[in-house]
Amino acid sequence: MSTSNLILDKGENMQRRYATQGILDLGQAESLVSKMIYSVEGISNCFLDEDTQEMVVGLTSQSDFALIDRTFESLLHLEKKHRTFRHRIYKQSNVTNYSNKKLHDDVDIIFAEDGTARRDFAVLLFDILDLYFYKIACRHGALLRQYPAMVSVQTLEKCNYIHSFPQNIHLVSEIPHKLDVLECVKTTDRLEEITRLSKYALSPAICFHCYEELTGSRLSQSLVLTARGLCSRHEATWRLGKHRLNNFSMREIVLFGTDAFVESIRRSCMDEAWQLFESFGLEGRIETASDPFYFSEDTAKGQHQLMANKKYELIVTIGSEVFSIASFNHMGNTLCKPFDICDTNNKFLNSGCIGFGIDRWVYALLKTYGTQLESWPQLFQDKIALIQNTV
Repeated sequence: MSTSNLILDKGENMQRRYATQGILDLGQAESLVSKMIYSVEGISNCFLDEDTQEMVVGLTSQSDFALIDRTFESLLHLEKKHRTFRHRIYKQSNVTNYSNKKLHDDVDIIFAEDGTARRDFAVLLFDILDLYFYKIACRHGALLRQYPAMVSVQTLEKCNYIHSFPQNIHLVSEIPHKLDVLECVKTTDRLEEITRLSKYALSPAICFHCYEELTGSRLSQSLVLTARGLCSRHEATWRLGKHRLNNFSMREIVLFGTDAFVESIRRSCMDEAWQLFESFGLEGRIETASDPFYFSEDTAKGQHQLMANKKYELIVTIGSEVFSIASFNHMGNTLCKPFDICDTNNKFLNSGCIGFGIDRWVYALLKTYGTQLESWPQLFQDKIALIQNTV
């Protein structure tokens, strides 16, 4: 068994610490933590101590110490088998364009941390930012789409999404249209006993609808689609708030064509997003990334994404907060195959997806410049005024 220590910190919050140094390399330790977050409930935190490379688990009165120990040991055993690769930086900005940048703590006034409400200027900023992302899509000839908030489980199974990312999925339940069951609603407070799974899930990404729409298509030319919609992913309760939400809005640009076409548009969108990012005076980087595959046997897929530059993320840094606000993905033909999306010669097309997390961009800018437009840099005030005049 790996050693673990139970300690009591100054805030009277218990922690359990697990040694990984000398057992795992840094990449493996980070991967272990990312899986531990979704592998045990009844905890209040989970992170990697940068100084000691210990995995630190915050405990609650509901924590099962033995279960946490067993979960750590199981994940540790699996992670030791897999080699990891580090992220590579594509673009980086360490200094903002504005010398008057400061952190603001009043964002919750107009941007509720739990995601339940956006108010006043935050709503305006949301629409303005989406217009920027929409214009990037339009420059590449994107056709407009609008899709529902739910997607069929069958579609997700074609993508192998549920089996690869079970920690993310929100399945939809329903009460059967049966008299005896419906009558039970009045007398029970245990709805889980009378509900069943439906054939739908809350959509974790918008692009799945595009593949569903194009099933069996034979495209004579490249195609670019764009849509804005609500996405849902099951987060650990203790992680919710600020930039991390169960429900969030995305603007996606979805590409279909040859490998060269998808890569060309992806790179162009990445460069345009970076220009926008820098013009807003934000600090961060674009780096290679991988999807959060849950099972260790899928680790090779994530490592391939890193090695082959199949996924990039735009990362923003605001004080101690560091998080992704956009992703740029090249899926090859892995998703066109199950949906039988081909060219006129029946050759499977390549696809790609660029996703902008609109709520995260709003949060990043509010945390950087505050909640009052008049306190923002004049350059940004002028941009917003220009956009408002064209809406």
